[in-house]
Amino acid sequence: MPNDLPSGNFERNTVTIGGTRITSSAELPAGVSINFTPRSAGNRVEIAPDQRVSSLTVDLGSARDCTVQLGRLRVPFGGLRVSFVANNGRISTGSEVTVGDGCTFNGSTHIIGALSDGVAVRIGRDCLFASGVTVRGSSHHGLWDLDSGALLNPEAGIEIGDHVWLGASVIVLNKSAVPSGSVVAARSIVNRQFSDENVLLAGSPAAVRRSRVAWTHDFPVDNGVSRRDPEAIRDSVRHSR
Repeated sequence: MPNDLPSGNFERNTVTIGGTRITSSAELPAGVSINFTPRSAGNRVEIAPDQRVSSLTVDLGSARDCTVQLGRLRVPFGGLRVSFVANNGRISTGSEVTVGDGCTFNGSTHIIGALSDGVAVRIGRDCLFASGVTVRGSSHHGLWDLDSGALLNPEAGIEIGDHVWLGASVIVLNKSAVPSGSVVAARSIVNRQFSDENVLLAGSPAAVRRSRVAWTHDFPVDNGVSRRDPEAIRDSVRHSR
């Protein structure tokens, strides 16, 4: 539940809906919650108006000077949670989470910001998230090379492009990039950057299984008996973005 205690949470953190500053949890739209702890300070949350959400939670309990920017989203059931990291006395400081307009979250999705200053998790427009997806921008614990002393898992952020479909129970890890127009098959784990758009990724770890694919929000009534004109597919994708 949103928490206005101790007094001043909405003064110590800037929360806006459609550019209008929110001063208490009572002013939040239905289905939207902002959670605080006493260490939540200097955070900026910008949420587009006219949200269509059953449950959207921004958890600032482990965030200081972090930024969350959310476009117009659809969360018809389940919920979307955006949170940050606490680790060995540290909390996320100066990190960023952004989600573009038109993204749909079916079921439960958890987006976790990075621990490190200046590291961002960025999700583009018109993305589709199936149930049980996790986007984990933080490595949380250090993994070290015993010969060189080098950190093997530095936080480098996550980039998910426009019009990306993530299947059920997909996990996207730190240092990953999923290009625009791509599909990530159910239960895949993405742990690196991909550069070519319109690819099908699958596996654990994910790899390119097919190139030159496109996905549409609609499914054909004839179950694919009739082929669709490729240009019509492109038009459908362009209009949805």
